Amino acid sequence: MIDYIKELDLAFSRLIYRVRVLHNRYTVDEITETQFIVLRSLLKGPCNTSFLAHMLGVTLSAVTALINRLYRMGLVTRERQEKDRRQIWISVTPKGLQVLKDVEERRNLLLAVYFSHIPENERQQLLELLQRVVKLFEREDILEEDIIKVK
Repeated sequence: MIDYIKELDLAFSRLIYRVRVLHNRYTVDEITETQFIVLRSLLKGPCNTSFLAHMLGVTLSAVTALINRLYRMGLVTRERQEKDRRQIWISVTPKGLQVLKDVEERRNLLLAVYFSHIPENERQQLLELLQRVVKLFEREDILEEDIIKVK
């Protein structure tokens, strides 16, 4: 199982790296991959910098610098909360939505070029399998229950 996991981890890492290379090559004038991820997450609604730091797996100061850049670009707004002035909620602006839309369209076209080389039935199998894996990883109970079994 561990050898399989190593190969799977390497494959995911290589895929993510290649998608980032494509993103940076064809959309670098608009926003970076990380900025894209942040704007996409803000589509679900405003959130605070602590949530974004946790989601990205980076420090609060790194997220603050990232949000400051997005703010200067006019892609997000920052709003202090009345009850706790230390809390700042980040929202995407109409300009941010448009940039996100433009980048997503270009990104989807780029990915479609690559995935068009895989037969449709295999693409569907891949999607269904990845959706199952995501559901597994979203379960909080699995790690505690099954970690002993893997060892």
